[in-house]
Amino acid sequence: MIKKAVIVGLGLIGGSMAKALKKYTDIDIIGVDINRDSLQKALEEGVISYGVTDIDFQVDADIVFICTPVGKVVESVKNIIHYLKRGCIVTDVGSTKKVIMEEVQKFLPDEIFFIGGHPMAGTEKAGYDNADADLFVNSNYLLTPFDTTNDEVLDLFIKEVIIKIGAKPMIMDYNKHDTIVGVISHVPHIISAILTNFAYNKCNEAFKYAAGGFKDTTRIALSQTEIWKDIICTNREIILDLLKNYKEVLTDFISYLENDDIESIQKFLEDARKYRNTIT
Repeated sequence: MIKKAVIVGLGLIGGSMAKALKKYTDIDIIGVDINRDSLQKALEEGVISYGVTDIDFQVDADIVFICTPVGKVVESVKNIIHYLKRGCIVTDVGSTKKVIMEEVQKFLPDEIFFIGGHPMAGTEKAGYDNADADLFVNSNYLLTPFDTTNDEVLDLFIKEVIIKIGAKPMIMDYNKHDTIVGVISHVPHIISAILTNFAYNKCNEAFKYAAGGFKDTTRIALSQTEIWKDIICTNREIILDLLKNYKEVLTDFISYLENDDIESIQKFLEDARKYRNTIT
């Protein structure tokens, strides 16, 4: 049974996880964040029972959530495992998995269980002030356990946390994970940023007239630069391949226009409409 949790990083995802656990479970929460204002707010709201800026003492936690930016996950795991009890579950919420999983495996003690995690939820906003207890409701929660992970431990995490906060657990290999999120998250973010920069540099006056379509397409370009820099760099190879594929598709479409190929343009648009309709 999971009775006590530590959440390292009370930003949008960590803060939302703390609020979700508080709302939907009886798990007691220790919050860890260098931002004392976030800790104070979480304490005042009764979301956490204790707040510290660093863990440098033994904690009787059953599960630890590392909710730092991707580039700091491995270091955070390494720093905290010495203070955890035998059988503790450690998990992260990072958008990439290969680097994290392979690095953590190098130093993870046998008595500590690490389960890679990635809740497919979030907004372009950041910080504890934007945290939402219902952020994970009806969202997919991707899990990338090691092949050696104890099934009972994984089941406990799923039943005691993921299902109770309203999310849908999906278990997969970490390489598959990074390809999937590369397609549906990382490349779209880059394309959103490309479109935003292109439009501004080509005709910044056009921004005055931007309406729903442009705003929706470029919304994710508002996300935090530091977080996305880490995500892109830790999924570099997959993103490179995907962007090269995207370049080929764009080249094909340019060819349709150059050759006045109305039939191909129509099929391209109709295929996109058909595929988009399959997303529920």
